[in-house]
Amino acid sequence: MRRTLALLWAGSFAFFGSFYLLLSALPLYARQVGVSDRALGLVIGAFALASMVVKPWAGWACDRVGRKPVLLAGAAVFLAAPLGYAASASAGALLAVRLLHGAGMGLFPTAASAVVADVAPPARRGEYLGFVGAAANLAMAAGPISGMAVVERRGFGALFAAAALAATVALAVSGAVPETLRERRPLPLRVDTALARAALFPSAIVLLLMVTYGAQVSFLPIFAHERAMNPGLFFLVFALVVAAVRGRAGRLSDRHGRAPVAAVGLALAAAALGALALSRSAAGLVVAGALYGVGFGAAQPALMAWCVDRVAPGDRGRAMGTYYTALELGIAGGAMAAGLAVSAVGFAATFLAVAATAAAGALLALAPEGRSR
Repeated sequence: MRRTLALLWAGSFAFFGSFYLLLSALPLYARQVGVSDRALGLVIGAFALASMVVKPWAGWACDRVGRKPVLLAGAAVFLAAPLGYAASASAGALLAVRLLHGAGMGLFPTAASAVVADVAPPARRGEYLGFVGAAANLAMAAGPISGMAVVERRGFGALFAAAALAATVALAVSGAVPETLRERRPLPLRVDTALARAALFPSAIVLLLMVTYGAQVSFLPIFAHERAMNPGLFFLVFALVVAAVRGRAGRLSDRHGRAPVAAVGLALAAAALGALALSRSAAGLVVAGALYGVGFGAAQPALMAWCVDRVAPGDRGRAMGTYYTALELGIAGGAMAAGLAVSAVGFAATFLAVAATAAAGALLALAPEGRSR
């Protein structure tokens, strides 16, 4: 078990490292090859769309054909995508590669989470899901800064090569991960079999949490810029705190239940967004980022483990597909709703409204349905 978890951690770090290396620099590359601002939004947003569409089917495939083929497919797509970007010189070509790249994000995390759920003892499931998930947060802390440094020193060609190399490492490491699905299920390929109904309740809470993430990640940079603050402070502190908190919070959820830990995490996320609405200095951003990191880092592994707890072993892939589908819907919905709200009532009121969404999620976690675990 330990070897499998170590391999998954290393593979996940390399996989997400490949993604985050490109995150900040890709819009600049698109501008360089002549993509207009209007088309740029479509190109960048296509990634999330493809990921959201693929994730429930990735969960289905995990339970139908196994975890490892889906894991390897996701890593292989991430290897191909940077090479595709390097060969693209138009909005249409970039859009096609971006859709392919998003499909890879739909595949790998779903399979990796299913593997963790398979090998972790139920009494430590939250802890191990949090531990492996921290690899993505560490990659998020280091990747964007490293990617921009590579572009400044060596150019976009070197950046795409570095991202492909990281994905190659993810593919090689994933090849050593054993198959953990004990019994393949002959599931028909239908919409109603792509999602795990038993995981819908905690996934609804996931959606509310990710609405807050989608809103702040989309509009915090503009909010901070208008107040002469560096938004990078928030995201750096957030990523480091989440990485530090996830495993410990997962362990707390193993001991005290998923619902109370998720509720506390969502309440802290609500408090962080309230603090963000009132921030007028760099210190305020740091405090909000740390508070949001604790809340997010506590709620996410508890909710992920909660989804797994409610399904049979053969349905864990679909449970993770359901979880990640709710995650993507929340991010997209939060970004779009916040865009409408900011134009109508401004940043502070929008962040306060999003804080109320997190508070509603905390209350939902403590509802009678939630107190069952």
